[in-house]
Amino acid sequence: MGLRETDEALRRRLVDALPYLGLSAVLLLFLHLQRVHLTLADQFVVGWALVAVLFVLKRFDRVRKPPLRIIFILLSVFLSTRYVLWRTRETLVYTGPADCLGMLALYAAEMYAIALHLLGVFTSIWPLEHKVMPLPEDPDLWPSVDILIPTYNEPKDIVRVTATAALHIDYPREKLNVWILDDGGTVAKRAGSGASAWERHYDFRRLAADLGVGYITREKNLRAKAGNLNHALSHTSGDLVLILDCDHVPARDILKNTVGWFLKDRKVAFVQTPHFFINPNPIEKNLAIFRDAPSENDMFYRGIHPGLDLWNSSYFCGSAAILRRTALAEVGGICGETITEDCETALALHRRGYKSVYIPRPMVCGLSPETFDDLIVQKQRWAQGMVQILILNNPLFGKGLKLYQRICYFNSCLYWFFGVSRVVFYVAPAAFLLFSLKVYFASVPQVLAFALPHVIGSIVLTGFLYGRYRWPFFSEFFEGIQSLFLLPVMFSVLANPRKPSFKVTPKGKNLEGEVLSSFAWPFLILVTILLFAVPAAAYRWVQLPMFRDITAITFVWCVFNLILGLASFGAFLETKQVRRYHRMWADGKIQLYLPRLNLRLEADVHDVSLCGIGLSFKLKEKLAALEHVMLESRNSFGRKFELEGRVSRHAQRGSRLFCGVELLFADKEKFAQTVEFVYGDSQRWADFWQRKTRPASLRWIFRFVVRSASAGIRVYLMAVRQFVFAPALERLRAAFERLRARSRRGVASAGA
Repeated sequence: MGLRETDEALRRRLVDALPYLGLSAVLLLFLHLQRVHLTLADQFVVGWALVAVLFVLKRFDRVRKPPLRIIFILLSVFLSTRYVLWRTRETLVYTGPADCLGMLALYAAEMYAIALHLLGVFTSIWPLEHKVMPLPEDPDLWPSVDILIPTYNEPKDIVRVTATAALHIDYPREKLNVWILDDGGTVAKRAGSGASAWERHYDFRRLAADLGVGYITREKNLRAKAGNLNHALSHTSGDLVLILDCDHVPARDILKNTVGWFLKDRKVAFVQTPHFFINPNPIEKNLAIFRDAPSENDMFYRGIHPGLDLWNSSYFCGSAAILRRTALAEVGGICGETITEDCETALALHRRGYKSVYIPRPMVCGLSPETFDDLIVQKQRWAQGMVQILILNNPLFGKGLKLYQRICYFNSCLYWFFGVSRVVFYVAPAAFLLFSLKVYFASVPQVLAFALPHVIGSIVLTGFLYGRYRWPFFSEFFEGIQSLFLLPVMFSVLANPRKPSFKVTPKGKNLEGEVLSSFAWPFLILVTILLFAVPAAAYRWVQLPMFRDITAITFVWCVFNLILGLASFGAFLETKQVRRYHRMWADGKIQLYLPRLNLRLEADVHDVSLCGIGLSFKLKEKLAALEHVMLESRNSFGRKFELEGRVSRHAQRGSRLFCGVELLFADKEKFAQTVEFVYGDSQRWADFWQRKTRPASLRWIFRFVVRSASAGIRVYLMAVRQFVFAPALERLRAAFERLRARSRRGVASAGA
């Protein structure tokens, strides 16, 4: 047995042992704490001493690696379990039915949040980064691959780009087949939707024929995306299947970086790669944070998924994954009992004893939803599907999973109940300040001794585990915005687990101007309640001095919620989006030739899209209108590109000229070359990831909160005008018109 195999065997033994060691440690900790009786002053010292130790330890890089990493984690977990014991034993006081319900709701929300935090710590205790497994030198030994591109109602241009890029993946052409799976042109659609479905059917058939790829449709749209994929699986025969959402454009090296794992280990059922998005989601776009802060999905694909990979629990995410056909056949194809067919399929494969591999390198380039409404549709589908899995395929008690896999899948399902706890945390302090609902019984010294060390310790641990991918308070920000809109769908699934239906996430929408999302009105109510609660705290402080401790605690909590709520309001103001293709950050050099001036230059690349590229260079001569240019570049693979364009805009800044060059592709070959130049090099996406991987600047966070809250006030006033004043004025106008009509009828009757 070689050294690598020995390390792998030892790591697997540790993986098998860690859950039992962890549970034993937690049990011993609880038993020990039951016997410890310290004064409040001693508890204050213990709590803050541990916080200080955490702040010191996290500065050392060596602590980030096991086994010191595990010790750091256990210290923070101790602070949380200490808080749980105190909170359970000393703060649950019955003072009446209403108070009791509010108190228990807050307690349950806290225990859920802490449980989720501890489960997340478990899944991320030792992230695993699988490397690329090289393929054999003889291509004859490589497996054949079918690339399936399901589409329903997306524009043809989006599908064309993805299919074109798929054809240029670096893999033997005779072993590669690309298929467009058109679920918007099925026989049932053509019979029911009329001309639009027929037009789509013929358009996509012509597109497939023009590109030289396969076209598959079916009779009926049964089981949505899962049914579409399973129908295609029955009409194809490749050893492996690469599934790409129709807006997920693949890089040239995606198969060479993933297929080797299927030859290395016959038990590998699928290899998942990250979903990388070139455009900000609506929250990131509306708040202008995409280029500066880590994206919302970075925490999952860069922090959590490598942790799941250690436990052989990384799961299929619906796209950008390669699956083994024989393994899929063993579980009946893509599962479709729930509307999150991807995770459900991974769960079925893991229950059969198959392995999964996650390679943390972005090798597809996709599109986020353009509007807040579309983003919520996507999040609601994910939430509904994961709750369906929890109820219909409960990973905790189903057969076939290891204990650590049960914990990981349970954590992934349980996460989506965050909407309940977030709403409780929003309204709990206001409930006390406005309605005297006693939900939290603690003094300021107790909060300082137990609660605050737990909160700070949890923040420090979260920063330790995910600090490069999720900045402080951003989870509260992202989840708080979504929470109100996930609650109704969550309860509907609990009431009827089989009711949810699959909804396609709209992509590629344009916005001609600023629009206030209709989803803003629930937050309008919430923030209005918080605005009334803040002055209520001053009244309670003066009139009820015996409750000043709890008044002070809830006031600070309420102000924090108010700032968070106002900052969130900016996310509801949809900003203008008219670009056909999104501009992406880029870096490097490119050779520029100006035929009119017979001049060759080296230019710096700043951004790139399918229709243009942003450049800067030094030039003394003046450019003509729509100056014709030739571009020459090489990507990280050494592949040479010769492109043609014209200068659409330019501006002099100091000694450099900044230009926007429109790329020209007069024929299919030029278009294919441009697609490969823009999307084919995964190193560009890896560089962008690395560019945004850095710890948060407290100064930046402070400026962001101030800027967002200030902008949120303006949007809040817009919401008041749109959702309160405008309807009220409309009702008054209608009432006045009715009175006038009655008056006219009365005059007419009198005259008669």
